[in-house]
Amino acid sequence: MGIVVDSAAKQQALAQLVAQSGHQLCCQLLIKTDTEALPHPLLDAWLVDVAQDYPDDHHLFEQLFNDSRIPVIVSDSDEYPINSEEYRACLRRTAQRLRRLSSDINLQQATPARDLWILGASTGGPAAVKRFLSRLPDNLGVAFLYVQHIDHQQTAPLNRMMNSAGGYPAMVASPGMVLEPNRLILVTALDRVEILDNRTLAVSHGEGWKGNYAPSIDQMCANAARVYRQHCGLIIFTGMGDDGAASCRLIKQLGGQVWVQTPTECTSDSMPLSALATGCVGYIGSPEALAHTLTQQYR
Repeated sequence: MGIVVDSAAKQQALAQLVAQSGHQLCCQLLIKTDTEALPHPLLDAWLVDVAQDYPDDHHLFEQLFNDSRIPVIVSDSDEYPINSEEYRACLRRTAQRLRRLSSDINLQQATPARDLWILGASTGGPAAVKRFLSRLPDNLGVAFLYVQHIDHQQTAPLNRMMNSAGGYPAMVASPGMVLEPNRLILVTALDRVEILDNRTLAVSHGEGWKGNYAPSIDQMCANAARVYRQHCGLIIFTGMGDDGAASCRLIKQLGGQVWVQTPTECTSDSMPLSALATGCVGYIGSPEALAHTLTQQYR
């Protein structure tokens, strides 16, 4: 990203917003009356915060708005006194727009999947999920979101393990990522992930998950059910605790499906049993049987 401002205070504030939103700041322009032209680095977007009465003698903004082929986000913080509540609210609005920026750019190149299946697991989960993925044929046309209770330092090994499981490339959730068909996205314990209405991901770096579980299957499923409704599915694999149980009713109520791994096959059966106790589970099976049934549904 590049930023264009007319004061050092704005420059510092917007640079922090860009970093917190997960973008890379490649160009900072503190404009003056002798500015002749915008630089032309390889950018994905501009962020602009300049007073309305700025003397644009060199037609800087005509270049920016008329000639640029990339998005231009305009912040209006100049209208409010610095450190006022209105000023802070303005910065929050700008931060929200920055969070959506990667999504808007990525959606120009990729189409979201119609159906999303969340794979939730804890103790013993990686081995069970790998068995499931290894039995799936390529190109089912659905997106997978894998929510595994695991220390964030184990994310890279888990990603490598899932990449070797079958025909669904695994990658860690990142800001703006599109929930594309035939992709497996890993949700980590370190950063809270949200599914936006346009079926892309927002990642809140440094903001942990609320509650007892990280990452939280319940939080992820409640979000997914609201966006995907009848096109949302949940498979709960082996694990300790009851994460995922609370969201089973919501998924079923909105027309989605809830499946679980056979409890007697689990390393720990607490999570599947908690889901079964809700009365919302539509199918029970081994990882291989779960994969077979999912395949039949989409083939």
